[in-house]
Amino acid sequence: MLSKVYEKSFALTGFKKFDIGKFESNLNRKKESYWKNSGQKNALNLFKQAAAKVPAYRDFLKKNRFDPSKVKTINDFAQLPETNKDNYIANYPLSMKCWKADLNASKWMASSSGTTGNPNYWPRQEAQEFEAAMVHEILLRRYFEIQNNTTLAIVGFPMGVYVSGMATSLPLFLLSHKYRLTILTAGNNKLEVLKAVKNLNKNFQQILLVGHPFFIKDILETGTAEGINWSKNKIGMMFCSEGFTEDWRSYILKTAGMNNEARAYSTYGSSEMLLMAYETPQSIRIRKFLEKNRSLSEAILGSSQVPNLFQYNPALRYIEQSNQELIFTVNAGLPLIRFNLHDRGKILPYESIHNLIDKASWGDSDWKLPFLALEGRSDYTIIFYAANIYPQHIHAALSHKDLLKKITGKFSMRKGYRKNMDEYLEINIELRQKISMSQKFAKQLQKIIFKKLKLINSEFLDASGRFGTKTLPLVKLWRYQHEKYFKLGLKPKYIQE
Repeated sequence: MLSKVYEKSFALTGFKKFDIGKFESNLNRKKESYWKNSGQKNALNLFKQAAAKVPAYRDFLKKNRFDPSKVKTINDFAQLPETNKDNYIANYPLSMKCWKADLNASKWMASSSGTTGNPNYWPRQEAQEFEAAMVHEILLRRYFEIQNNTTLAIVGFPMGVYVSGMATSLPLFLLSHKYRLTILTAGNNKLEVLKAVKNLNKNFQQILLVGHPFFIKDILETGTAEGINWSKNKIGMMFCSEGFTEDWRSYILKTAGMNNEARAYSTYGSSEMLLMAYETPQSIRIRKFLEKNRSLSEAILGSSQVPNLFQYNPALRYIEQSNQELIFTVNAGLPLIRFNLHDRGKILPYESIHNLIDKASWGDSDWKLPFLALEGRSDYTIIFYAANIYPQHIHAALSHKDLLKKITGKFSMRKGYRKNMDEYLEINIELRQKISMSQKFAKQLQKIIFKKLKLINSEFLDASGRFGTKTLPLVKLWRYQHEKYFKLGLKPKYIQE
C-alpha cells in the first residue's frame, strides 16, 4: 500500500488527499510481518535503483568488488558492504551521491556538524517531505488528538542550517492545511517562546512545545517562575536529539501540570535520515515495566540499565542490527544503503516482547511494530545539550605541553543529571605521578576545555551561548592509576556509562 502511495504522491500537493484513516487502521490491525515484508521489498528496490542511478554508490560497489546483480534476496542484501561517513560520505563529491548526480533536483538542504566542526550537507526531495508529514500526522493525531483540538505548535528547535527546525516546521506546515493547527517558529529563543505562550494561550485549546528536552525543561521552569499556569492549557511536548530517564519525564509532566505520559514523548532522528523511530504509549509502559524488573531487562536487553526504547516502521526505515550497531537503508536526497551511524542498539521483534512482558503493559490499539533499544553512540560520543562531544575534542584541549607536565593525558567522561534534572558533563582526568590534586588546577582545566570546545565544536558553541554556565564541564582530578577510572592494566575507556 505504502509504495503505491509514494509512486502517486511525490508531489506535496498529494499529501492533503492522503487517507490517514486507512493508514491508522493498518497500523492498528496489521501484524509486524506485513511491515517487515514491505520494508524488505523497499530496501531491495532502493538498492537496485541506487546501484544504477547514483554514481558514487556505483563506484563504491566497484571499489569493494561487489557485483550488484548478485543481490536478489534480502539475505543477499545483508552481504552488501556497509557505508558510513568515512568510507562513503567523505569520499565523494556531494552531487555524485545524489540521484543521477543532480544536486539541483533537491528542494531543501540541511547541515550537520562532524568531529572537526566541518559541515556535512544533506539534500532533501519531495518524497521525504511527504513521508515526514505523514509520520508527524499519525503521531500528532495519536498523542495530541490534533483532529479534536485547536493547536498552537511552537517549534523551539534551532531555525538555522541545522536540520531539526526545518524538518519539524515543514511537515507541520503541511498538517496545518488539514487541521486547525497554527505554527510559530520561535527557534531556540526562550524569551520568544514564553512571549508566545503568554500572549496566545487563550486562543488555543492546546499548546505543543517542540524542541530539545533540556530546552523545553528550561521553558517550563522559567515560565512557572514568571507566573505561567501551564495547566490552563493542554500541554504537549515532542523531543528529539537526546534521551532521558523516566524520572526526568515524570518531572517534566508534573511541571507542565500533565499526567498523561504520552504527552511528553521523544523521537529518534538524524540529519541524514530525519525521523527514524519514536516513543509510543506501549514503549513507555514497557520501559517503566523493565525498570521495575531488572532481571527481565537483563534477559531481554542484555543489561539491567534500561536504554531508550522506541518503535519504528520497517516499511519507512529498513533497519538491521550488526555487532550491536544499527544499520539503516533509507530513500533520501542522498539515498543511503546499509548506512552505519555508529549508534549502538538492539532490534526487538514485537512478538518476542509481547510474549515476555506482562499483559497489563499492552493496550487494545497498540501498533504491532518492532522495538528499537537505543543504547548510545558506539563511536565514542556523548550528546550534551544536543551537541556531540567527541573524545578528540577533549584530547585537543588537554594536549598542550604545559598541561602534560601535570596530567597523563588520560581521561574519562560521562553525562549525568543533577537533582533539578539539569544535565552535566563530567570529565575525569588522571594526574601524573607525584602531582597533588588542586581545585585551582581543576578550575584551570575547566576553562581550557570550555574554551576549546567552543572553538572547535559549533554545536557546543551554540549551546553554551544559550545555556551559559550550565554547559561548563565538571572536572574531577584523580591520582595516578586510581582504581576507579585509571586502574593499571585496563584499556582506557573514554566514556563511562
